[in-house]
Amino acid sequence: IPVAYFLLNGLKASERAEITNNKRVLEFVAKSGVRVIALTFDGLSGNIAMCSDLGADIYNDKPYFTHPVDGHPIFVFLDAPHMLKLVRNTMGKHNLYDSDGQPIMFQYLQKLVKLQEERYFHLANKLNRKHVEWWKHKMSVKIAAQTYSTSSAMALEQLLADGHPEFTGCAATIKFCRMVNDVFDVLNSRSLCSNGFKKPLMPETAEVIFALFAEAIQYFSTLKVDVRSRTTGRIIRKLVIESQFKVGFCGFILDMSNLKNMYEQFVINGHLKYILSYKISQDHLEILFSCFRTMGGYNNNPNATQFAASYKKLLHHNEVKSSAAANCISLDNTSILTVAWGKKIKDFTECNEEDEETDDHQINVDDIPLKCINNTLNHAVLYVSGFVEIRVLNKIKCSECVRLLDECPEAESDFITRKSFGFLRFPRIDTCKVTWIVEKLVNIYLNNDKIKLKNAYQKIICDTMRNLDITALFKNFDNHVKDVDIIENHKYELIKLIIDYYLRTKMSYIGKCVTLRHQGLSVRHSLNKTILFKGQ
Repeated sequence: IPVAYFLLNGLKASERAEITNNKRVLEFVAKSGVRVIALTFDGLSGNIAMCSDLGADIYNDKPYFTHPVDGHPIFVFLDAPHMLKLVRNTMGKHNLYDSDGQPIMFQYLQKLVKLQEERYFHLANKLNRKHVEWWKHKMSVKIAAQTYSTSSAMALEQLLADGHPEFTGCAATIKFCRMVNDVFDVLNSRSLCSNGFKKPLMPETAEVIFALFAEAIQYFSTLKVDVRSRTTGRIIRKLVIESQFKVGFCGFILDMSNLKNMYEQFVINGHLKYILSYKISQDHLEILFSCFRTMGGYNNNPNATQFAASYKKLLHHNEVKSSAAANCISLDNTSILTVAWGKKIKDFTECNEEDEETDDHQINVDDIPLKCINNTLNHAVLYVSGFVEIRVLNKIKCSECVRLLDECPEAESDFITRKSFGFLRFPRIDTCKVTWIVEKLVNIYLNNDKIKLKNAYQKIICDTMRNLDITALFKNFDNHVKDVDIIENHKYELIKLIIDYYLRTKMSYIGKCVTLRHQGLSVRHSLNKTILFKGQ
């Protein structure tokens, strides 16, 4: 609930501290019985100086100040999403080094994105061009969080294990990504039902989380960065927490220390059962500000008069918001002015003579050497094959087919073993044989620039069926096929479903990659004010 908003532009740190502490906010809410236990802000130097005037020393042993009325400690937190973006910005501009002198380089993530875009596959991560061009998306927390996610670390780890020459020496980068990801998960816990480090801080998770805090504080405190000396002009290596880039790393250290202090004061003493650290973040304020930005023609820089009017309007509309028991509610989700698609879509099982005549010859995957067939691509194929099997099992209605498919021998994959937390499916060997043929044909079409041809989707399916030895696949289905109607060949339908789902997934990803390549340069962030105030 918004309590107050002060226009602080031009105010000194001491004046901000006076507003926050003695004269304004804390005394005002204390009269209402509200107990303030934390103060959250981003890494602006003026805010940090304000905390010093309040009596806190966030870079040393006193990351709190006392309440002016009650006298209890108020813990200072630097907003974790902002700290994550600052850490990403530091790594994107400068190489970091761990305590052993091993480099932590953003270039490994750039190479991973380049490898995935060039070969049209991905190792189960969210990285794309937006993540490596981070300076165009400095304010996006989602981009920063996905950059240091566990999936990114696992992809680098798999390439390192495969001995990929471009990823030799990325072990320190992998450890850094995992450490930042785990710390941010703890500092951004939202639900009691989450898993891993996303669980709230409570007696059952305290030991594991505090062990992570001790390791992370030691790790961040020993990281080094190359900076240019202001006196000599030479490049020197110094601790990050003592450099000009210290705010993001010191902010993480501060948040971990104060979260532990809050646990000891409120959970151990029985005031709270658990702590959801997301409630201490600035996201609630950011959501409120996003409402302000939608007003006044989506102006993200209103003047004081415009802001006051928007503030009153939001409070008024929140007060008269309609409830589910109101007199007038939406009765259905009827869509208006919909148009049916009249064009006939060719079934993927059709392959008429006209299509066959357009081909110079039928493609045989065993006759054409492929550049993209390697161990790295094999991991991606096996991973997607497991996803395809899950889709197929949800699609087929025959319980006997489900049982027979589950009885087929599984394929081995160290990548799925590394990625799985008990929820991923290991594909069957025969399923992988089918998807491998599809993958080879897709790469053949890409290399020959035939992927843009008319009905390329149907042609790839037909070529796949020609190159498969169906009698050698899913042999345990043979007796089941004899028991059903001769027109309904469940084995044949299963193979067609596998081909269709895998090809659909592959073509969708190729389409996304091609779209990103053809998109023009994004000028929304670099020309923000020019766009907003054009014509004024």
